[in-house]
Amino acid sequence: MKGHKEQGAALFIALIILLLVSMMGVSAMKGGLFHERMAFNSQAEEMTFQAAETAIGGVIQEARKSSALLGQLAGTSAAKTHCVTKSAGIAEGACGAGTLDTRASVKAEAESRFDRRRPLANSDAGALADYQFHTIGKGEFVSADMPFENRNRQEWRKIGLGGGNFEVAPEALSGN
Repeated sequence: MKGHKEQGAALFIALIILLLVSMMGVSAMKGGLFHERMAFNSQAEEMTFQAAETAIGGVIQEARKSSALLGQLAGTSAAKTHCVTKSAGIAEGACGAGTLDTRASVKAEAESRFDRRRPLANSDAGALADYQFHTIGKGEFVSADMPFENRNRQEWRKIGLGGGNFEVAPEALSGN
């Protein structure tokens, strides 16, 4: 009879140990899922930040290449919206369905505005001016169930002729 009590106790202890090990496994699984969600949120936040920075960089690069954008901005106080997409690069207007990445999940949009014009110090009065602008970049996921969005602001400037022309005509350079 004494042998049967020991076998029952061993079975009971084995079941308790099995229950404890199972609880530890479930706890480890929950911790792993929590860390995976944290990593995804961090990645999503970084993707939207980079999309906003890409939009700002696209506008500034466009302003360096062409004086048309600068003239449009300096001629009004209204904001000008641009979208940066993988297929078309930088384009005027809001993004709509255009996306920045190959997975078609992130949009990059920029809104630029002319702030002010100041005469450039140590130059002939009115000959050169310091034109100051700012651009707000916005990166966001296309899907509504991904509520990640980033907005970044970048101030930038361009030195140009005091009259608002950002290109000098060739005849002005030759002295004619």
